[in-house]
Amino acid sequence: MRDIKYSKNVLRLQLVTLAMMLFVLVASAQSKSRELQPTIKTAFATPDGYERHNQDDYSTWLINHPLKEDIIVKYYNGRIKPNNNVYAAVFNYDIGKRDLHQCADAAIYLRASYHYSTGQLAKLQYTFTNGKVSSYIGYLNGDRIRILANGTDSKVSRGKARRDSCTTFRKWLDQVWMYAGTYSVGKFDTKAVNIMDMKPGDLFVQGGFPGHIISVVDMAKNKKGHTVYMLAQSYMPAQENQILVNQATGGVWYSLDEMSYVDTPEFVFENSQLRRFNN
Repeated sequence: MRDIKYSKNVLRLQLVTLAMMLFVLVASAQSKSRELQPTIKTAFATPDGYERHNQDDYSTWLINHPLKEDIIVKYYNGRIKPNNNVYAAVFNYDIGKRDLHQCADAAIYLRASYHYSTGQLAKLQYTFTNGKVSSYIGYLNGDRIRILANGTDSKVSRGKARRDSCTTFRKWLDQVWMYAGTYSVGKFDTKAVNIMDMKPGDLFVQGGFPGHIISVVDMAKNKKGHTVYMLAQSYMPAQENQILVNQATGGVWYSLDEMSYVDTPEFVFENSQLRRFNN
């Protein structure tokens, strides 16, 4: 009997050891997979003589956000957006299956995801087009929003508290995407910035209905002080967030200078339309 019990204990120990080895192997494979995913930092070298700058925590987060391995932009419904020299890479995250993730929503996603991933929950608040503010902490505490008067007003009631999780965060973000837009981002959630004071994370905003927004996602400077920058956008209908091509050069870098406009593949902005999130 002792021999049988001993054999069972040995077998049990071997199974536990095997399970632990499999767990380590899977975790190691997942880690290597993440390391192999392209990012702005690994996929796009700076021009000769230029080095990345303005590398605060947010800009570092931006250039290390995973990109898709295939350079294919998909709409929310799974259809492919033709690439007529518009985009050079695609951010790798789920935009959902509703027509929500458009231009302003992509800019909000990047900033909100940075704050969420770094535990800065108090900074997770955005304004709806009707001027009412939605905060993630309020959402966790049970805020329920009812839209009134065809979207021009809303009423907040307090219900059951929600548990913080990535799923909860995403549900709140979908709500923000539903009721915020270029108008609210431009009017309430950002401030004007001089073009020569640009930083990664800034936005070109033409607020309106629909208007447009693109994000500055990387910058580099040479020893003479000249700066280049990289842009990203989503658009309509809802589509994945894409790194834009500079059609004048065929590359991804735009020159920062005193020109009065910024000519992107699908929209032209004025230099005076550069803005920065308030938090």
